Amino acid sequence: MPSFNSNLAHSQAEKEILAEIEGGLKKALGKSFSAKLISIDYPPQSQPGDFTVPCFLLAKKLKQNPARLAYDLASKFKADKLIARAKAAGPYLNFFIKPEGFAKLVLSEIYKAKQNYGQNKIGRSQKVMVEYFSPNTNKPLTVGHIRNICLGQSLAGILRFCGYKVIQSTLYNDRGIAIAKAIAGYQKWGAGQTPKTAGLKPDHFVGDFYAKFCREEKTDPNLESEAKRVLSAWEADDKEIKSVWQTLMTWVLKGFKETLAALGVERFDEEYYESEYYRQGKEIVERGLKSGVFIKDAAGVILAPLLKFGLPDKIVLRPDDTSLYVTQDLHLAYLKDKYRLDQSIYVVGSEQDLYFKQLFKILELLGFANAKNYRHLSYGMIRLGSGKIKSREGLIKGTGADDLIGRLEELAGAEVAKRYPDLPEKEITKRAGLIALAALRYYILAVRPQTTMIFDPEKSLAFTGKTGPYLQYVYARISSLFAKSKAKVSSKVNFAVLADERELELIRFLARFPKTVAQSARAYDPSLLADYLYNLARAFSLFYETLPVLKAEEEIKKARLLLIASVRTVLATGLALLGIEAPEKM
Repeated sequence: MPSFNSNLAHSQAEKEILAEIEGGLKKALGKSFSAKLISIDYPPQSQPGDFTVPCFLLAKKLKQNPARLAYDLASKFKADKLIARAKAAGPYLNFFIKPEGFAKLVLSEIYKAKQNYGQNKIGRSQKVMVEYFSPNTNKPLTVGHIRNICLGQSLAGILRFCGYKVIQSTLYNDRGIAIAKAIAGYQKWGAGQTPKTAGLKPDHFVGDFYAKFCREEKTDPNLESEAKRVLSAWEADDKEIKSVWQTLMTWVLKGFKETLAALGVERFDEEYYESEYYRQGKEIVERGLKSGVFIKDAAGVILAPLLKFGLPDKIVLRPDDTSLYVTQDLHLAYLKDKYRLDQSIYVVGSEQDLYFKQLFKILELLGFANAKNYRHLSYGMIRLGSGKIKSREGLIKGTGADDLIGRLEELAGAEVAKRYPDLPEKEITKRAGLIALAALRYYILAVRPQTTMIFDPEKSLAFTGKTGPYLQYVYARISSLFAKSKAKVSSKVNFAVLADERELELIRFLARFPKTVAQSARAYDPSLLADYLYNLARAFSLFYETLPVLKAEEEIKKARLLLIASVRTVLATGLALLGIEAPEKM
């Protein structure tokens, strides 16, 4: 039950309610009033009331019993424009709104702001880079990459909506020992072949040679030496190796672009390639070695001694002078800093938690001024029902990103065809694509980033329950009502008729949207928004199933049309922030 604070955005209705509560308490307490001791929350569903103030801190300051203080304040609190009354509930002071005034403020604000409702400036134009996706370019993408993409893209959208200047970036890990194995594998078994001749998507084509190399090196010790030779030759700018590498990387990136397009990712503002700056990373290591930040051991390994900081030592350069991920990431931090970032967020799986603690500490030791503003957004692993996703020998069947997207589109298409047997095939395909993407994104984003999760394709596609298709269905249902009736929406209605508890519950939810978006931005957690949208949709369904709209008396009908139009607006905006399209028809 998060409290209200000035660092978050609020709807106009909430702002006026908060001002009335604070003003009333100030009158009741006199000189004893202190805004710092007042925390205004939404009460839990088990408690009556629309807003609540816990009296613990205030009672401690005044040396009173919290329950007694709440009772005394309730008796002294005077009704105002929006607050009807106050009532004590143990140590809590609960407030009850005047429905008409509250409804007018909420629905009028949404009507005027439309898709900009909830937009705020808590970011204060701070520059934030969100780096996500960032794959190795030696194999196709997995469902793990999908979670990363969904999380990174939605976070970028939410931050932008909250007034941050967002730069979306990705890093292509297009060099190193894994890439060398793909090159060696292609040279050994695939020379002359192309994705077209093999009938494969280009990233899958390259990935097959990497996977075969990894399988074969288990029984052939010479292959490990061959991969190291290829890596050394690549770093020495060997023309033949570089030519093969360029061809393979072109194929892989082409395949990646196709998968990204299927996930609704059109472009990144900045694309970094390890191959273009790994040498500068080595230069940073050399300077760090001279300054004493790094040391060289007897085997020639250069490392950062971090034990005194409670972290394991970190190797930053191999004895053969070949780079590691950290070598490049050191220079990447400086590349990013040309934007003079207020925040730099790395969206990377939790298995790299230790790595980023080491990286940020090394940057700090190197005197990198912006190190304190660099943040690792850690997220848990994702699994399918079958368990493991991949191994060095390749993806487990059905766990690749392309496989999962294809399966969801197939399942969604079958459902659409069953519901609308006369729909043209082209329209079925279009709707299936939107539904599949909604199912995928919402199922992933509804889970807190840090939580390990299992993705269930069938459950994600359900048209009922906490799913993307359910939210799309609610939006389409409202849109269908307006399309069929051709009803016009006006903000000039009698707000007093919106007095049913099911209507008031919807209005309360709508009032919370700006704060929910701001909380999602502050917590780097789209699941807060995803959960809110589901609860809003569920409240609408209860309202719609029990109260008439078009068949209601004219005055009530006009007010309810404004109400459900507001729900549609907020659903569309919220879904868009999660990267989900709200279709007019399902």
